[in-house]
Amino acid sequence: MNKRGPRSDWARLTGHTVEVWLLGEHIMTGVVEQAADDGSVLWIAAAGANTRRLFDKPTGYRILA
Repeated sequence: MNKRGPRSDWARLTGHTVEVWLLGEHIMTGVVEQAADDGSVLWIAAAGANTRRLFDKPTGYRILA
């Protein structure tokens, strides 16, 4: 079983499936389409009816991968 853990190296997550959390609430699971070189933001690819979404560290989002 592969357990997901918190990741701080967002810039290295392009192409990985991740879980996005904020204040203990699961926001979404998706594939990282793009990440800023400095690791401050990442974009989760659009899937089905969901549009591409941007998440940033300063807001407090946590990424599990």
